[in-house]
Amino acid sequence: MKGVRFILLLLSMPVISYGSTYTVDQARIAFEIAATNEDKTTELLNNLNDSNLTPILLAYRGATEALMGKFAGVPWSKYTWCKQSMRTFEKAVAAEPENIEIRYLRITIQIHLPAILNMSGDIESDKACILKNLKFSHNELMNKKIADYLLVNTTCSEQEKTTLLAYR
Repeated sequence: MKGVRFILLLLSMPVISYGSTYTVDQARIAFEIAATNEDKTTELLNNLNDSNLTPILLAYRGATEALMGKFAGVPWSKYTWCKQSMRTFEKAVAAEPENIEIRYLRITIQIHLPAILNMSGDIESDKACILKNLKFSHNELMNKKIADYLLVNTTCSEQEKTTLLAYR
């Protein structure tokens, strides 16, 4: 009986994984949760710690690194995490430059970074890429989320607003 209890105890313990076993859908959900929870941010970062990440998962890693900066207590540590985040985003964008979700993740991070860090230089190019490629995405929920975000958080011309409103 003790052996059965021990096995049940082992099966009920959380599994710690240090390679990415996340799908993109799982990373999306985990990132939404991690945005407000330091422990979940650390957990997500550990689960996206793989040298063979797809470009989109690499972008989620970059966004998660920025969240680590949000939760860091020391200013230098905040800066270091943000710098690492931008390097990770550069790799993701270089691998899939037309991917609107990668661009969306980067723009959401850069919009919230303090201007003094001088790490927000890709906002306009990311917005232009998203506007150009949104029509090729078949993920209606993601398209709506991106369109809503850009309408609220960026300055848009009337033509850009019209384009984005079509996805709401």
